[in-house]
Amino acid sequence: MESGFNFYLPLNKSTDGNLVGIASTVSIDRDEERMSERALKMMVNDIKNLGVNLFTDHEHKVANIVGAINDAELIDSQVHVNIITDDPTTNPMVPNILNKLKRGIKLGLSVGGSVTDQKYEYSKELGKKIKVIDGVKLYEISVVGIPSNADAFVSIPNAIAKSRGKSCPCCYSKTIGAKCSVCFYEV
Repeated sequence: MESGFNFYLPLNKSTDGNLVGIASTVSIDRDEERMSERALKMMVNDIKNLGVNLFTDHEHKVANIVGAINDAELIDSQVHVNIITDDPTTNPMVPNILNKLKRGIKLGLSVGGSVTDQKYEYSKELGKKIKVIDGVKLYEISVVGIPSNADAFVSIPNAIAKSRGKSCPCCYSKTIGAKCSVCFYEV
């Protein structure tokens, strides 16, 4: 049994310049489906053993790769991921994403892969049976604008933005005087 899946969840910026986020949870999404704890553990294993690329909007062209995810942890039924972004000086999509986060624009994460096992359960919340994805093979994670999980939006916290000191609002590099030393944005 193989079918595709996409779940949309939060994205945030860490203090070291990389991104952090929650790639998946056991919450019911807008498609009235959810992941099981077993499926989340499989995602963490795929990330730790193989790594996955970070794309934009599930468009799998090389030009749409904006980073890589090689580390994940299952905490409180949530897959927490650490994302290494591509070089913002050579990939124009990266400063675009970082700028949106800094400005407080909400971005989400969406996992993409194959469903290898599923079951159904009754949801008291919805008053009907829902699909529970119980086995997965993770292929990629994407940055998205509208996550399927209604609680999936997060933004860069003001404390993190302020802690970076004087940095370029475009690519987050250190500024020298009134100009960014990397992208030459005038601060």
